[in-house]
This record gives sequence, structure tokens and C-alpha cells, in this order.
Amino acid sequence: MIVLFLAVICLVLLALLYHYMPSRKVFYFFTISLVLTACVAYFANQVRTEEPVLTEAEKYEIQIQQKIFMDWYALYQKKIDQLDRHWQWYHAIAEDFQEGSIDLQTAYLRLKQLEEDSRLLRDQVREMAPPEAMHDPCYDLMIEIIKKTNVYAEAQLRTIILSRAVIDPVHLQTDDPAEQRQSLRDVMIKESPVGLFTANEISQIRNYLTIPETTISQNESSPVS
Repeated sequence: MIVLFLAVICLVLLALLYHYMPSRKVFYFFTISLVLTACVAYFANQVRTEEPVLTEAEKYEIQIQQKIFMDWYALYQKKIDQLDRHWQWYHAIAEDFQEGSIDLQTAYLRLKQLEEDSRLLRDQVREMAPPEAMHDPCYDLMIEIIKKTNVYAEAQLRTIILSRAVIDPVHLQTDDPAEQRQSLRDVMIKESPVGLFTANEISQIRNYLTIPETTISQNESSPVS
């Protein structure tokens, strides 16, 4: 509707120009230039907005890549959930000790056990790798995700180790419970890792593995006989 309205306006303007312009050659030159410009703009817009049409083989390959990634991501998410549980457990131990719900010996033993569990989890994260069947650039993005996760797991383990060490009954720097709690609080503040941010890489992978909607709609409207 808008295009039709603009076309009518152009015709009216051309009619006025034809009537009032003294030179017909200038008018014809102007009209031809305007038409050519409109044609170029129209076809350029068509080329820019058209989605690439995928072949059946290309769509099938994307679906295979989707399956490979989702299987890997399910395993990866389990490791992330474990890291999150360990971190929640760490804060629960520290808060209980700060509030006096548990004594120093209990806090130390719980942190020692958490350290062992976190060390094992850190080693498992280190062993993670993208499936070799993944194509570039998704493979490289998965490598980046694993690198970030390794850094986070290492930092989390380091915080737990230092926290356990600072309240080690054998190597206490003070017998004052308030100072012991403050020492643990200082470690939590200074050594706690920053968040694990992988949303950008995961979003890029999903974009690469998304079949264009135009291709899907074409398949639905043109069923294979």
C-alpha cells in the first residue's frame, strides 16, 4: 500500500515537471535516471534480504551438528551444576562458621572434604574437549568455553584451599574466634572468582547451528512426494 502511494506521488510530480520544465530533454534524462535508480535500489534490497537456500545435504549436516553439540552441552551442563553446588556448599560452610552454628574443627573438616571433591571436579573439567566431529567455527567457540570453565574451576578450588588453610587448627595464627572468622571472611572477599560468562559463545554456536526459517517454511509448504 505504501509503495503504491509513493508511486502515485512520483507520477504526479513527473506530470508537473513535464508541464513546467522548459526543456523536454532534461525531463526525459531526469525521468530515466529516476527509474534506473529505483530499479537498482529495488534489486539491491532483494539481494540483501533474501536468505540463502540450503540444500537437503546442508540441512542434514546442520542437524547432525546440532545433535553433537547438544549431547556435549548436556555433559558440560552437569559439570557446571556440580561447580555451582560446590560453591553453594562452600558459602554454607563459611556462613555457618561465621554465625557460630559450627565450630572451627567442623568447618575445617567440611572444607577439607569440599577441597577433595573440588579438586576431582577440576581435573574432570580439565579433561573436557569438544567432539572432533564439530566443525569450525563452533569447535573453536567450544574450546573458548572450556578455557573459561577451566579458569573458573581453578579459581574456585584455590579459594576453597586458602579458606581451609586459614582455619587449619594446626596452623592457626590466632586463638581469638572473632579474628579466625575475620581471616576466613578476608579470603572469601579477596579470592572468590568472578562469574563464569559463556553466554556469548553459546549464543554464537546456536546461531551457526540454526536452520533459516525461510528454508523451514519452504519445506513445510512444499512437502516431498
